[in-house]
Amino acid sequence: MNADAKKHAAAFGWFGVLAVAVFSIIWLACYSVDTSWVWGKNSISDFGISDTDAASFFKYGCAIVGVLLAIFGIGEVVNKKKFGYVFSGIMVVLTGICVIIVGFADLNYKGGDIHHFFAILAAIFAAASAIAWSAQSWKCGREVVAGIPIVLSCVVLACLFAYPFEKFEVIAMVMVLIWYGLYSACTIGYNVKE
Repeated sequence: MNADAKKHAAAFGWFGVLAVAVFSIIWLACYSVDTSWVWGKNSISDFGISDTDAASFFKYGCAIVGVLLAIFGIGEVVNKKKFGYVFSGIMVVLTGICVIIVGFADLNYKGGDIHHFFAILAAIFAAASAIAWSAQSWKCGREVVAGIPIVLSCVVLACLFAYPFEKFEVIAMVMVLIWYGLYSACTIGYNVKE
């Protein structure tokens, strides 16, 4: 890959960083305007049906985050050559699409079935992305970095069985944000040497 292509490939990593930052800011904005939201009692999706501005923040925030993730994923697909990284990029694109739908199909839309379906799909795609990326990174000799998403996944699985859904969802989202932050940083830092 020539130097210009490496710069462009690394630039796509910033879309992932922005997705993590925007989601974090949106989450804090929703929390600040919807004082009835309580960690452990409410799910993040409850912001989407809030009587406050949190509903709009959630809807449009999910749309922005979804687009940023999709762009990041497209950059991974276009600029990577190894199967695990390309597959991971495809999963990120699909996660982004699901996040957009999650924002617009809130819990009140058709009984929340569409919202829940796409939220679960987003989680599955994010996990598949982490697994594929970790496997490829391990194969490329980056064992330490490859182990981080595996540790995060183990934390999520442990929390799935240890906590009620509302607590689990928040912990899982934090782990996903850490994962995408790491993934984006590696894309930027490695300058896509693959």
